[in-house]
Amino acid sequence: MKQLKSATIYILIIVFLASCATPNPAVRLNSKESKTTWENGKEFTSYYKDGFIVHCAYHGTTDAYLVFDIEMANTTDTDFLLCPEKIVVFTDSGKWDPVINQIVYSTFPIYAVDPEIEILKNELAQSQLEADQKNLATASIAVAAMALPVMVATASADAKDTKQRAITRTELAVAAAGTTLNMNEFSQEMNNIRSELLLNATEAWINNSLRKTTLSKNEAVRGLVYFKKPDLKKYRDLRIDVPIGENNFISFNYKVNLYYPSNPNVNPAYK
Repeated sequence: MKQLKSATIYILIIVFLASCATPNPAVRLNSKESKTTWENGKEFTSYYKDGFIVHCAYHGTTDAYLVFDIEMANTTDTDFLLCPEKIVVFTDSGKWDPVINQIVYSTFPIYAVDPEIEILKNELAQSQLEADQKNLATASIAVAAMALPVMVATASADAKDTKQRAITRTELAVAAAGTTLNMNEFSQEMNNIRSELLLNATEAWINNSLRKTTLSKNEAVRGLVYFKKPDLKKYRDLRIDVPIGENNFISFNYKVNLYYPSNPNVNPAYK
């Protein structure tokens, strides 16, 4: 018996060690441009081209997104429609192809997330949650109304009665009704939490993201731009292309640096 217990303990230890999560690296993207400026800990690279000024800085990463802080100013005499969803990231630096006379990338481009679509999706999800909450409330009222006569009839029963006794299907329904009410209350609370998270996410998209904007002469706009996060362990370089017209863009080049808790002073992924 002791040997069996020991073997069980060893197996549990092995399973535990095998299931230990590996810490994700902290990510830093550094501009390859030597001439930069800093604002509140963010390093901005700024370029001027064909009447447009674009500032870009790495803002951070989340579980889902790679985030940049981008500002654009239009100094031309022509209105320009800035569409953040047309800003694109390439996960390698590309190679020049002399045959087609342009840079060719070995990976697919990652287009920025469209804030207008995200806001719409959140509003639809919010509407569905509100409908679910109303349905749960209606169901709770209906169950409570059905159980009320039985609850009144059994209210005088001795709660401390330990004797074995038969119960009817109606009495059983009372117990089930109580469980249903508790589950409905739990579901309502979970829906309230989801609703709050959706509202916060929507507010973030509305107030923080770079939104679609028509820029007239000497107008500027700034906000956060979100890209679906690639596997940054695979790439040394990132390039961001910000459109400033038809087949025209301003490019920003970044070097990917990964830092692990075990050795924060080096970038082991690229050694």
